[in-house]
Amino acid sequence: MIKFLRNCRLVIILTTVPFLTLKTHHIYAVTTKMWTSTDQAEISKGKLQNVSVHSNGKFTLSPDKRRVNEIPAEYVWCLVADGADSLFAGTGNPGTVFKVSHDGNVEEYYKTPELHVYTLAIDSAGNIFAGTLPHGRIYRITSEGKGEVFCELPDPYVWDMVSDKYGNLYAATGNNGVIYKISDNGIPSVFFDSPFSNILDLVIDNDNNIYAACEPEGLIYKINPNGNASVLYDSDEEEIHCLAIDKNGVLYAGTSSGIPPVLHTPALPEPPEVQLPLLMEEFPGEPGNGWLNYVLSDDDTDVLDQPPPKKDAPAENGLREMPVIPEMNSVYRIDKDGRVREIFVVEDSFILCLAVDNNNDVLVGTGNKAKLFKINDKEEVSLLHNFSESQILDILSYKDGIKYMATGNNANIYQLAGGYSNEGTYESIVHDNKYISSWGYISWKGKMPPQTNIKLSTRSGNNKKPDITWSDWSQEYQLNGGRIESPSARFIQYRATLTTDNSETTPALEDVSIAYLPQNQPPIIRKVEVTTPRHFPGNESNNYDAPDTSKPSFSPPDNVYLDNSRKNHKTAPHGPRKLISWEADDPNNDRLEFDLEYKSVDESKWKELKRNVKERNEFYWNTNRIPDGYYQAKVIAYDALDNPSELALKEEVESNTFIIDNTRPVVLNLRAVIEGDSIDSHGRPCHTIIVSGVAKDEMCNITDIQYSIDSEDWQTAFPEDKIFDSTEETFLLNIPYISPDEHTIVINAIDYEGNIGSSRIVFNP
Repeated sequence: MIKFLRNCRLVIILTTVPFLTLKTHHIYAVTTKMWTSTDQAEISKGKLQNVSVHSNGKFTLSPDKRRVNEIPAEYVWCLVADGADSLFAGTGNPGTVFKVSHDGNVEEYYKTPELHVYTLAIDSAGNIFAGTLPHGRIYRITSEGKGEVFCELPDPYVWDMVSDKYGNLYAATGNNGVIYKISDNGIPSVFFDSPFSNILDLVIDNDNNIYAACEPEGLIYKINPNGNASVLYDSDEEEIHCLAIDKNGVLYAGTSSGIPPVLHTPALPEPPEVQLPLLMEEFPGEPGNGWLNYVLSDDDTDVLDQPPPKKDAPAENGLREMPVIPEMNSVYRIDKDGRVREIFVVEDSFILCLAVDNNNDVLVGTGNKAKLFKINDKEEVSLLHNFSESQILDILSYKDGIKYMATGNNANIYQLAGGYSNEGTYESIVHDNKYISSWGYISWKGKMPPQTNIKLSTRSGNNKKPDITWSDWSQEYQLNGGRIESPSARFIQYRATLTTDNSETTPALEDVSIAYLPQNQPPIIRKVEVTTPRHFPGNESNNYDAPDTSKPSFSPPDNVYLDNSRKNHKTAPHGPRKLISWEADDPNNDRLEFDLEYKSVDESKWKELKRNVKERNEFYWNTNRIPDGYYQAKVIAYDALDNPSELALKEEVESNTFIIDNTRPVVLNLRAVIEGDSIDSHGRPCHTIIVSGVAKDEMCNITDIQYSIDSEDWQTAFPEDKIFDSTEETFLLNIPYISPDEHTIVINAIDYEGNIGSSRIVFNP
């Protein structure tokens, strides 16, 4: 961006100070909860009118603000004061200098033919110098209001001008990043030529050293009276936009990094390389009005959030807004010994001007929502005022503590005097309790000196944007608060009103708290699954149904012998286990406990499985006492741990049907036949053992068949049809052998539930 705005919205994050937050103290159960205002990042999202927010967590009345008569322009870019109680303002579109008298009267002092008077300077004789754009001309205007071109620079943009103690005039320019020193007769000479596009701001110290802010590299140069320059600071941001220096020689720098909104309209011939605050490009079929002839005006979004405009939607005068990429921007403090630290941060906004007042406090003006901040000598930050305009473009610290602010979009000048406003209000953001809630007390801390007062009121509703369906503002609660009178609802908002009858004193408000009791909500069970686990946990788990050790072990028997007679086939049930797992939570963050039940699909009554499961949302179930069949499990969630019985709620969810199969498959019709005159895989003559049989299970599909010869490694066998897809699979094994000795072949059949049935055959060739 260059010397101006960049964005249409402002969200403030003050990372250097612990400011007011709207924070909910989160505790378990449907018990009383507290919404407390303690952080500025959240507080600033509320609506402030003549109320300031400070880094010590307090609200006070703002300094009294009054608007000087309206300026007939779009922007007041700059302010300068003479020694006779008159104020001069340089404006944009048209490029005019206005004179503002001490009583607020505004008159056109000198109208240039330029689009913008961007910077003003005044000499000891009362002559005003007006730097303009886009033709790089400086006008000299006498004390009688007569003007002429004093100097025409080679560069199109005069961003800033300063005079040293000897009366020399310096001009910072773009788009070649040159500082010119201008003689008394208007002859410019190059004082410093930077390698960058723009020198945006200049300040001068008591030793006549000039400090220059540049773009796009975000550097600050220190240039001695001889024109020798050194880099004082290289920031991470792309643009150092503004500078200020206090009475102790401490330098302050504000950044304005980010991509500006781009509005499209016909371009001027030979446009400069520099990107102006709002870059104009050709919009086919529409007339052109030149550079900077239109600037976005931001609607008041403090009250209601509006839907975003459609992409490339036409704006006024055929212009359209393009996307904006906001960035974080900062104020840096640079001590005389060169130490640098960040003392202030804004998000989604731009720091457009800095000034130091008579108390050595730093004033910060932002856009594109105009806000005025103050940073005191302890680096405590106060948000002094919100403005209805889009930008604060310049701040002038005047005598007797009076301060002037120049704004853009719309063009106005405001004055802050020494006293406080008589009355100010703050409307909080709308707090969402998530559920309809009953209200307790509203309370706060505050100081009310004589002739001051603080009152709070509330309103509530069931939609997040207050409208006619919301309740009216309640009667105002007095000093120590009181029970909230607004009706039960999901959303609530409070309003604080601060008043004083003495402009020298202000009340102070902090720690506004609202107590509420949300309706209890039932637990939510999102999923229930029953699976066959690969292992059981150790017995230390409470969510574990230990197996009955009186039953056979999980391991397949190693002494099974099958002589082709079913009646002699021995079986043992495989390890019986199921894992019931579930996902559950509670909208009120209540602690939950669970009951587990089960039943067969042909039964109507649920049976108790486990009560009061707490530690984990899973349960290992030993099913060795459960007959084979099809079952369902049910999980019941209770929030009774954190609620009295009359308010406790429950939720229950049933699982899909699952199978319990603890019976091993059987291997039937196992036979072995020897076939001679075969060739093995190495081409050697051998015999072949042909082993056949049937693997069968009553409940589940067979999923694997394995065989082992003489206790060698297990090898996989496939059914005759090559696919495991049924409860009964016929297999045929061709096993080459060389040794004529006795051999034992063991066959394992494994079902879907992991049960293993074994059989063996012994043969002697």
